[in-house]
This record gives sequence, C-alpha cells and structure tokens, in this order.
Amino acid sequence: MSELQRLTDRVGERLGRSVAIDDTRMRLQSHSPHYGAVDEQRLASILRRRANDEAIGWGHRHGIQHATGWVRLPANSDLQMLSRVCVPIRFRTLHLGYLWIIDPDGSLTHEQLDFAEQSASEAADVIYRAGLVSDLQSARGRELLRDLLNDDAAIRTQAVSGLAEDALLEIDRPVQVLVLDTSEPAGEADRTATADLALTHARRLLPTRRSLHLTRPHHALLVVAVDRDLRATDLAAQVQADYLDGLGRDTVRSARVGIGDPVAALVDAQSSYRQALQAVRVSRVLGLDPIVEWSRLGIYRLLAELNVEQAALDLLHPALDKLAKHDAGGQLLDTLETFLDLAGDVKASSEQLLVHRTTLYHRLARIEEIGEVNLARGSDRLALHLGLKIGHLYGRYAHTKSSMGKGATEPPPARGG
Repeated sequence: MSELQRLTDRVGERLGRSVAIDDTRMRLQSHSPHYGAVDEQRLASILRRRANDEAIGWGHRHGIQHATGWVRLPANSDLQMLSRVCVPIRFRTLHLGYLWIIDPDGSLTHEQLDFAEQSASEAADVIYRAGLVSDLQSARGRELLRDLLNDDAAIRTQAVSGLAEDALLEIDRPVQVLVLDTSEPAGEADRTATADLALTHARRLLPTRRSLHLTRPHHALLVVAVDRDLRATDLAAQVQADYLDGLGRDTVRSARVGIGDPVAALVDAQSSYRQALQAVRVSRVLGLDPIVEWSRLGIYRLLAELNVEQAALDLLHPALDKLAKHDAGGQLLDTLETFLDLAGDVKASSEQLLVHRTTLYHRLARIEEIGEVNLARGSDRLALHLGLKIGHLYGRYAHTKSSMGKGATEPPPARGG
C-alpha cells in the first residue's frame, strides 16, 4: 500500500467520512473505504479514476483551483452530489491536488477541519517527494533512450542493460518508434512542452514499463514495447490530437506523426526511429496524410534512403524537365505519373484523372512528342517513373497527383484534334 493510500485511509477513519485525493486534473490518486452516505459523483470517480466534467465545473465555480484553505461545496441535486469539503494540497507555491471529504450535513468541527488541512499538508510532502523520484526516473530514462538511439552498437547494448537494471522498460518485446514532427508552426515557443505533454498522456494509456519518450529540437519520439493489442496508428492519432489541442487548432491545423516498423530487439530501436523520421520527411515533402507508416511508403522507402545529391538530379530522364517547362500547370506530369502508377492501365488512369479516355490518349501522345520518349518501351517507363518519384522527394517536381483533389473532368478533344 502506498504512503498516500495509508494517509487517505487514516484521515477517513479519524473523521468517519469518505475521503479521496485527486491530482490537479481531478484524476483519482487514492480513496478511503466508504463511511456513511456516498453519492454518484464519488462512485463515478472511483469507477473512471477521474471526476466527471460537470463535477469539476461545480468545484471551479466555487474557486477550489485558487483556494489556499478549505472550501465547502454545497450539495447539487442535479449532479447527484452531496455537500463536501475540498482542501487544496499545496507544497509551498506548488498546487499538487485536492483532498475531498464528504460531509452531507456540514457537521465537521473546526478541530476536524484543522486536522484535514494538516493531512493535506502531509499529502503535499508525500506527493512532492514522489514527484522528485519520478523526475529522477524520467531523467534516467531520457539519458538511456538517447544512448539507445546512438550510432555505436556498444553504447546501444549498454543502454539496453541499463533499462533492464532500472526496470524502466520491458526489454524482451519487439519495439516500435513513433516520431511527432514539432517543426511547425515556426516560432511557436510551446511546441516542445506541448509535445512532452502529448507523449506523457499517450504513455498513460499503455501498461507500465512499456514505453519511453524523448523531446528533441524539431521532433519528439515515443518508443513502445509492442503487443498484439496495440495499434500504432491509434496511438499516433491520440498523440496528434493532444498535440494539436495543446497548441490550439487555430495555431496549427495538422501535425505529422511517422511510424517506424517494429523491430524484434530493443537494441535495434534506432532502425525504427530512423524509419519514423524518414516517414515524417516524406509525408511533409509529398503532402501525404499526416499520420504515415514507413511500411506503406512503397518505393519512397528506397528513395528516402538514397540521399541523392542535388547535382545527381540533373541525371534524371531529360523528358521530365522538358515536360515541366512546357506545361507549368503540371497536367502532363500528373497524367504521366498516374499512368505509370497504374501500370499503363488506360481505363483506371482515365477514371482516376477524371478524364475521357480520348483525352488521356491525347495527353499521352503529347508526352511522347514533347519528351521524345516511347511509353511502350519498358526502359523509358522505368526511367520516367523513378525520375518522377525522386524529383518529388527532392523538390524538383511538384507532387500534384489527381488523387489528392485535382480538378474537374475535361471534355474530350474534337475529332481529329
């Protein structure tokens, strides 16, 4: 039994009242056995481990978040809530939580209320000391996580041993890394703190010793021990939502989360981390969905690892530059890429482009004429296809695929056109 739980039980027994302790976000930390009358709000808090929003609002209406001494909350029949006393738990200037005592008939004496405030002060000491231990463990976890992502295999091996010795992470499970992009919006001072809170919240949804997180200048990362009940995309969506809510959706409308592949051994987590970083990069450059899995990037997995020098882009098939210069709107390049993505399937290409097949044939003929290529020749198709993908990734050609919301159906050209 924790020290805080023992304290809560002692206060409940001494006062003969039902007692509970919440943190500042009204999440239940401990509760005594029931003494006398209890209400729906207490039962709901014990069941859900958090107070209902309506009950929190009722407390805030009576100023509990700013109180320095005990406050009585009157009964609220609409909320099925009995009268109770709230004692703020404060350590010097730090607000750490609340001690609640159900007191339906207002019979607590001054001596009992003094005892409650002394108990709240004792609870503050307990919570503050527990927080220091937690902070030390968090700092140790961050240090070992940095080592786990080091290029040196020996340092990574030592980090795994440290995580096992300190019981900070289960090391006998596959692991997977998620990366939250915090590079936008530029100049936003609270990005790192907001990302830290988002990842902390995500970790509370997981079993203990199943995750670690770390914030870095332009991204934050979450290492998760995988099990069959974990869906990385669901966890990524939770991280994204909390980050956006923390910054304010008026400030930033989207946040990218990259998901690396699971790796069998913790010592190889660096590989999943690199993949998640690359997934964020590819998603940003190509304008893909903000939650992107490395495993679903297809050819871009290979291209992202090539690290093509800018000068090498001049070696791409010359037809691509000719088409780009001839058609500033990108219609021909878009048509070419769709046609190649769909393995030359005219029916599927015309449907995706929302054009008549005659229009598609006309465009393909123009591509062959301007680019001096033969789309029936496999070598030309391969060079053009790879060139387009590389060009997108390195900013040479805009990524304007019709499947991402491009325009209206075009009428077929006139006969003989």
